[in-house]
Amino acid sequence: MSKAKPVNHYTQSELKLAYQLVQADLFNQLLKAPAGKTIKFGQLGKFKKTEQLVRSKQYGQHVYYKLSFGCFSKLKKAFHDQLSKKYKLK
Repeated sequence: MSKAKPVNHYTQSELKLAYQLVQADLFNQLLKAPAGKTIKFGQLGKFKKTEQLVRSKQYGQHVYYKLSFGCFSKLKKAFHDQLSKKYKLK
């Protein structure tokens, strides 16, 4: 006899709260992270925070943080499958 997978039924308010918690946690981790630090985002990928410097004759020097995201293989495959289906690629 095979076990049926349990079905999770979440209310809209529970889902909204969960997303808010994840967003708040990621926001705080990104703020606290020093430049050059990589922050893992579960099994989806990782963020990397780097400091960038731009020099302009008109505005002078400007420093800002750049945030890049690298996908892990599971998400890359899902994106590839999605595009393959959309454009009927092999």
